[in-house]
Amino acid sequence: MQFSIVGYGTFITRGLWKDKKNVEVCLVPDFIRIFPEGHWFPFALPFKDKSFWALKFEVNDQELKQLDYYEGVDSGLFKRIDTEIILKNNTKSSALIYIPTEKTIETLHLTPELDSEDRWKNEIRKNSEVVKKFPELLL
Repeated sequence: MQFSIVGYGTFITRGLWKDKKNVEVCLVPDFIRIFPEGHWFPFALPFKDKSFWALKFEVNDQELKQLDYYEGVDSGLFKRIDTEIILKNNTKSSALIYIPTEKTIETLHLTPELDSEDRWKNEIRKNSEVVKKFPELLL
């Protein structure tokens, strides 16, 4: 079985998309990406009327289990939910996105105010291959 995944942080910058199928840029509506000072990865938080650009790619069952492990799903750091995405051709679709659990939000005091400018774009800019292939990620 194939699953569509939204990659918005280290999935992009660490190249986890490179060996995946159907990689394309997508808009993630009603979410904000924050990269709080002192952290080495960003978080996506629900936020009405906001959006950010990410990558959508497909994985199989085994790869999904690996991503769950990478994201700390079993330890309660992130959870995986289904969300609507908008592809570059304006088609609506759905994909799984990893968001922090309520416990993580509470423990780390995560709020949209921690990053009003989407500082993760600075991390993406450091990867010329990603910028060249997916310039929309910096919009």
